[in-house]
Amino acid sequence: MAAKLERRGVAADVAAVALRRAETLGALDDAAFARAWVSDQGLRRGFATPRLRHELRRRLVPAPVVEAALAALDDRDDRDAATALARARAATLPASLAPPVVARRLEGFLVRRGYPPGVARPVAIAVSGMEAYRAWD
Repeated sequence: MAAKLERRGVAADVAAVALRRAETLGALDDAAFARAWVSDQGLRRGFATPRLRHELRRRLVPAPVVEAALAALDDRDDRDAATALARARAATLPASLAPPVVARRLEGFLVRRGYPPGVARPVAIAVSGMEAYRAWD
């Protein structure tokens, strides 16, 4: 946070006071931020663990804090989470789309959410009804 304030041209003495105040208020708590991020993005929005790990590390959250926050997802089955997410997404797609198109869109959607292709593809095939088409293999 100090580096960010410096890049924005905030005077060092003003930044130090602001950072001390933020710490006193608990506004600079990496662990609380990581837990909230995992709860929102992982549990509520269905993002996969690798994507959450990447996003938290990109935000400079220390690795041990990231892993502690991700522990909340240890009991979650990625395939079940991906299936629920794909079903919800499929319900928003136009009914006129052919199953291969739905499957491709769902697979891309799941991969963008951080699910590996080995999970995203079979889930997309199952949810779209593509298991009848062998050309997808």
